[in-house]
Amino acid sequence: MRIICSIAAMALAAIVLPAVLWGSGPRSIEDTRFKALHAMIKRQPGESRWMEIDWFPSIWEARQKAAEQGKPLFLMAGSGGAPAAGC
Repeated sequence: MRIICSIAAMALAAIVLPAVLWGSGPRSIEDTRFKALHAMIKRQPGESRWMEIDWFPSIWEARQKAAEQGKPLFLMAGSGGAPAAGC
């Protein structure tokens, strides 16, 4: 995911930075180039497998489901609060 974000940031910088530095307006790019860049920065299949998991925001619900299925719990937390996305 970090690589995709870096590529997106570089693509944005390549388009916006010259306009800011040299005072010219934004340059248009042809449709084929845009489509290629867009395809490169979109999330690819299988890239974020953790988003395919049914996460439970409630520990109580997760514990009940785990006990029902005889499975362990996996807890995920970030520093400073709840993790981003659908956890």
